[in-house]
Amino acid sequence: MDTIKAIIVDDEPNAKKALRGLLSENFEEVEIVADCSDVPEAVKTINKYKPDLVFLDIDMPGYSGFELLDFFDQQQIGFKIIFVTAYSEYSLKAFESSAVDYILKPVRLEHLKRALKKINFQASNQIQYKVLRDNLSQQQDKKVVLQTAETIYVVNQEDIIFIQAEGSYTKIVTETHGVLTLTKKLLDFEYLESDGPFFRTHRSYIVNLNHIKKIDKKEFVLIMSNESQVHLSQDKKNALIERFTSKII
Repeated sequence: MDTIKAIIVDDEPNAKKALRGLLSENFEEVEIVADCSDVPEAVKTINKYKPDLVFLDIDMPGYSGFELLDFFDQQQIGFKIIFVTAYSEYSLKAFESSAVDYILKPVRLEHLKRALKKINFQASNQIQYKVLRDNLSQQQDKKVVLQTAETIYVVNQEDIIFIQAEGSYTKIVTETHGVLTLTKKLLDFEYLESDGPFFRTHRSYIVNLNHIKKIDKKEFVLIMSNESQVHLSQDKKNALIERFTSKII
């Protein structure tokens, strides 16, 4: 395997030391060429070493980790980022919906392995980084990055009508882009349920409650805004009706 040149950006000396130790002991393909304590130092170091990968803390003095990309033109960004964060569970929903790689502090070996295995050095992540910042700022409608075999879509969460498991694939039915087929599992989208109008109605479906037109309580079927019929499990019926009629959505 080719060597991956990496730098660590974190203002906490112990965090940098721990991450460096995990990498050097378990990933011989990763070469830590430098570490930095803040964003301005990181900009200089990136320009000097041209790393393949940056392990980037978010909460640092002066500039946050998110602002690192503001110092580079899009054409200059030839490196990948794995965010290293102590963010709350609430904020992690923004990472999930943006399809951005991250690991939680304190860093654990299994999470580091998963992040390094997942990262794609051949693809651009500029869209994902922008969506992440927008979602965390909460100044715009929440968005989710959906990547099919050929295209990356940025979709407002409110445009999602329902999500359906289909074998090893998942279909996302949207208002604006039609049906998008992804090589992900339905459980990869369960985070939507805890932050927005989404509800798991069946082992194969997650629906946007704002797109339900009718609930057939006898047949256990939902009629959605696009006239699609979605299955409703019997054990989910009462919870759905309570949520649907609570005016919380």
